Amino acid sequence: MYSKKLDNKGQGSAELILIIGGLIVIVLLVGSYISNITQKTENNLKDLLKKERDFLINKI
Repeated sequence: MYSKKLDNKGQGSAELILIIGGLIVIVLLVGSYISNITQKTENNLKDLLKKERDFLINKI
């Protein structure tokens, strides 16, 4: 019967692909988190400027 030998030549590249995939997922999660923070900060600044503008207009 034919005996098939197994080798580990592809294991290194498979591990490298898994590591790179994990790093890509981490980068995407961090980017999403930073994007949410900047969006919330922008909305807070818009609201603050609108309130101050309305306050100054009403004061006049």
